[in-house]
Amino acid sequence: MSTTTTEIDVVLMLVVLGLAALVALSFSLARAVQPVRPSLPAEDCPPPGLGRLVPVGRQVDHECRTGLVQLELWLATARRLRP
Repeated sequence: MSTTTTEIDVVLMLVVLGLAALVALSFSLARAVQPVRPSLPAEDCPPPGLGRLVPVGRQVDHECRTGLVQLELWLATARRLRP
């Protein structure tokens, strides 16, 4: 049966820590090189105090209205098809 010595454990730990540092450095460099996203037009920006995930803008309003109309048509068709 083979036993590991303290020296081998220390070397393995240093190798693992070195690899982890190398991976972290490569991720930070990749984020630094990544292009900056353009800012939203004024009409699509959320009101002050609300997060950026709040849906705003004319396009979202239009898609919501279109979706509701399609849902109403589907429900009306489904009711007529029932016996």
